[in-house]
Amino acid sequence: MNFRNGDLHMQLFTNIAYTSSTLFIPVYASDIGADSAEIGAIVAAYSVALLLSNYTLGRLSDIYGRRSILAYSLLFASAMAFLQLLAVDPAELLAVRFLLGLSAGSSSSLIAYAIDLKRDLGSFSSFASLGSAIGQGMAGIVIYLFAGKSVGRDLLSPVFALSAILLLFTFFLSLGTAPSGRRRGSMRFFPPGVFRRGRAAFISLSLRHFGATAIWALFPLFCFALMPPSYSYGERLALVSLIYVLNSVVQVLSMRFLTHGMSSALLVQLGIALSSVTFLSFTFARNFYELAATQILLGIAWSFMYVGGLRYVVERSPDSGASAGMLASLMALSGIGGPVVGGALASTVASFGFGTFDGYIAVMYMASALTALAAFVFYRMEYRKAGDRTGRQHNASSSL
Repeated sequence: MNFRNGDLHMQLFTNIAYTSSTLFIPVYASDIGADSAEIGAIVAAYSVALLLSNYTLGRLSDIYGRRSILAYSLLFASAMAFLQLLAVDPAELLAVRFLLGLSAGSSSSLIAYAIDLKRDLGSFSSFASLGSAIGQGMAGIVIYLFAGKSVGRDLLSPVFALSAILLLFTFFLSLGTAPSGRRRGSMRFFPPGVFRRGRAAFISLSLRHFGATAIWALFPLFCFALMPPSYSYGERLALVSLIYVLNSVVQVLSMRFLTHGMSSALLVQLGIALSSVTFLSFTFARNFYELAATQILLGIAWSFMYVGGLRYVVERSPDSGASAGMLASLMALSGIGGPVVGGALASTVASFGFGTFDGYIAVMYMASALTALAAFVFYRMEYRKAGDRTGRQHNASSSL
């Protein structure tokens, strides 16, 4: 394999590994005796670990070099992916998922390595979406083939084992990559100015992601509500998986072909604004096929926002690992709070006598409004900075 493209292969294989096993975790947790609260805790543990590790590993790669952080993290991740097979109760699975999340944060180190190689971030990010599409497709096929049967270690062992093997293979790939050491920027763990210089993107993307994850927590159930009752449980789950695959495929195409030639600020503004429109469009869907059509707009919106956001924060800081890691950690934080608020809102609406479906719609209205606020925040912060620069230039000219 050509190790000059090792970063692209690592991006692809890690996303296949993490996505394919993560989609099965709620089902697997239920099969080993977890109740709803314990399933929520297991899912949240992984997100909390990402919150901690995305910035930490990204920043450590700035200080100690990309290859060493990537190699150690991937080797540890491979071991933790395999240990998922051995979890026999919810507490053990929670611990393993938390430890896996601590190593999965190395994605920020990988992004920083791609920046060192001067990769186009749109093309590079498309490999993550391609990996997600493949992983989701694998999950959908297994769910369709085995729906209605006991989902235990016999079924999920191949999935978790493949995840571990892919991560181990990626570890060996990381050993063949060019060393990328510490070259510039502050040596402090929290380098000055990283948040301040990128705060417009950090704040606005976090707000958008908060609303988005509130929807995603309930999205499979919303999809179920739009499907004909004649569909079997396996067919419903497979179609939900297909929606995720469609979204990821659109992301691949958008990141590779639509994000070039636009400034990072314009990409962020367009991505957030399109996200608000997309979330609102969910409320007009009255069947599964109309909802599937919205995934095209959603994939474009995410591609613009994510690629633009990455470019925006790394362009403004010499500490690319810290910048990429901070963005990922803040989005992970939104991924913890969003589902909690979304679930609470849907339950509150239902408690006032409205239907469960109305609760889902309320969450989508909330997400659309919050994302519109995020677009306004980004625009105002960028406009103010541009105004400040113009004012300084005018004052300098007047003083001549």
